[in-house]
Amino acid sequence: MRYRPFGISGKAVSALSLLLRDTGRSQAPSAWRTLAVCAMECGINAFELEAGVAPLAAGFRDALGAVERRLLFVAWRIIGDGRTPTDARYLQDAVREGLNQTGAGYFDLLTLDEAAYATLTPEGAATLDDLRAAGLALQIGVAGVGALVDQAVATGAFDALASPFNLTSGWHIRRRIREAAHLNMSITGFDAFPPELCRPPAQIAAKTALFRRAGPSAATVGVYAFLHETRNWAADELCLAYALTEPALACVQIEAHRPEVIERLAAVPDRELPTGLAAQIEMARIDTPADARSA
Repeated sequence: MRYRPFGISGKAVSALSLLLRDTGRSQAPSAWRTLAVCAMECGINAFELEAGVAPLAAGFRDALGAVERRLLFVAWRIIGDGRTPTDARYLQDAVREGLNQTGAGYFDLLTLDEAAYATLTPEGAATLDDLRAAGLALQIGVAGVGALVDQAVATGAFDALASPFNLTSGWHIRRRIREAAHLNMSITGFDAFPPELCRPPAQIAAKTALFRRAGPSAATVGVYAFLHETRNWAADELCLAYALTEPALACVQIEAHRPEVIERLAAVPDRELPTGLAAQIEMARIDTPADARSA
């Protein structure tokens, strides 16, 4: 595993970080612990946990007991519903609950998702500063894909950004990352695996035949067919390796629910893209119709 500085925080994080969040599956604490321990054994020291999922927090607490806290980078993500105000009380309760459940002592990063940022009150913004000043959250970040995230970056009030980034990302996402880097924000990339590119070709063909449509996915898959034809590489591994070449990213976030997937992807940072692949990817990106690219 390779490590990079997390912006100007002074902390080194693994090139890959692991997102642990509720996806509708009912998982016991032991299952979450297994995932976290597997990641640690693979050299991953950066984790982001979704707030409000008690079994997840309990499982991570068990895993945390196996390693020195200072060696890990732990982020706590607050998920908004677009209606509940992200005010002082809400933030204080979320952080207090998170620290009690995980036993982390402090969070290296407290992240608001786009919906939570959308309802952030002036009192809530002041509370974020208070949490940072008190050392309960060393950095404050924002995560998302839309215009509100651009607005958050422009305010200069946040220390960190989590933005999608992959080999189909267009000028808007690349500009956002560049502007955040100019503001000395710590940047995490996510969604490194475009689903339409990582599915096996047989599945893509079956889906296209089923829905009888040739939209952006069909156009995109055609020029990226080489992702499934590169010897000793899986398509998702190539997508991840490409995302890791973006110098502005402190880490690339993955999400996996099986230890074997974590182990396979954790080997990617130590591999080099095959000769000529970077140029091939750039040519494919240029050849992709504008409406088929990620914004």
